[in-house]
Amino acid sequence: MTIAVSRSAPGDLAEGAESKLRRADAVGAVESLDIRGLQPGLNDLAVEADATVALASDASEDSEAVADALAETFGVTDVAVTAVRSVPPDVRESRGDSRAGRNAKRSGNGADGAAVAGE
Repeated sequence: MTIAVSRSAPGDLAEGAESKLRRADAVGAVESLDIRGLQPGLNDLAVEADATVALASDASEDSEAVADALAETFGVTDVAVTAVRSVPPDVRESRGDSRAGRNAKRSGNGADGAAVAGE
């Protein structure tokens, strides 16, 4: 996927891309982000990335629906979801100390599934 990150965004490039992904309704948390490329623009940086996200509790686990939800987010384009998997309840509960669990708790969303998006 391609994520437009403002040059004036707080934090580093990865934090800017993760912040943009977290705005998608389907995303409960960003578990990992792998930057694959970078194209500088006048006001922003086009970041080509692969990401694994924890889905919001009310998000569909259909790969097309997840891709559509990500693509509806301003600045996120060329989305291809390569996998969607359910996360068993015992794993979700054990993730309380993980970054995904903390982000889900902060945003008020539970993480019921995960999706891998990229090229």
